[in-house]
Amino acid sequence: MSTAEIEITVRAPRFEHASTPHNWLPNNPELGYRLNGGSLTLPYLEPYLIRVMRMAREQLAEGAAESLELPRQALLRDIDLFNGQEAAHFKIHRAYNDFLRERYEGLEALEAELEADFARFLREESLEWNLGYSAGFETTGMMMAELFFGEAEPGMKDAAPSVHGLWAWHLAEEYEHRCVAFEVFRAMGGGYFRRVELFFYQARHLASFGERAAALMMEQDRAAGLLPEATEITPARKRLASSMSRATRWRVLRGVLPGHNPRRHGPIAAADAFLATLEYA
Repeated sequence: MSTAEIEITVRAPRFEHASTPHNWLPNNPELGYRLNGGSLTLPYLEPYLIRVMRMAREQLAEGAAESLELPRQALLRDIDLFNGQEAAHFKIHRAYNDFLRERYEGLEALEAELEADFARFLREESLEWNLGYSAGFETTGMMMAELFFGEAEPGMKDAAPSVHGLWAWHLAEEYEHRCVAFEVFRAMGGGYFRRVELFFYQARHLASFGERAAALMMEQDRAAGLLPEATEITPARKRLASSMSRATRWRVLRGVLPGHNPRRHGPIAAADAFLATLEYA
């Protein structure tokens, strides 16, 4: 796939959450709460990604590189566009997170832990390590986009439009810039085994936070009578869970194989169609 076939666009859409129900994804509430937990990571994760990419950009602009899969100026341009999209992501998610904090107690303590982790990574780990973590997360982002617009789609019926739109925009853009962190990591000398090690490290690190945050929100909503103690497991929900689990396992395997290269994956038609519907601030 040529460079021209992947376009990265910085956008600033609008989402209003005032009327969003607590259980915003009634056909798959567990996923809805996990996505809420994921949103809480972003004002800490994405500024970290931007800092890491800026450090790499500075070295690449000065001539450092062990392997360039793109012309240097094209890679520098992609880093700038990547950072522009990530800056929009964390700012717009931050507004949603402010809304979540008004509803739930105890989120700030979890967020403080995560903020401290990213500060420690920048302080104690090498640029190569931080680029590996970043590339690992962006591989996860690519997988999440494919899942969201693919196997998870049947569970999106009756989703609150504002939060569904927030995640559809975010994940469509994650897919747009799916190549950048991977290519910067490789350009700066990152190898296969380091990439796989840090893919699994970042997945465990972020999942631990997201799961604790999701459990906290679900527990408070159940106590308030806003979420049933047990959601009926219908045949349709069983099929959905099985389909998503199989797809996730397959994509993880694909992502950690030596031949993985996000540039080989074409556009997601549903993601592009959604981006075309957005209204901008």
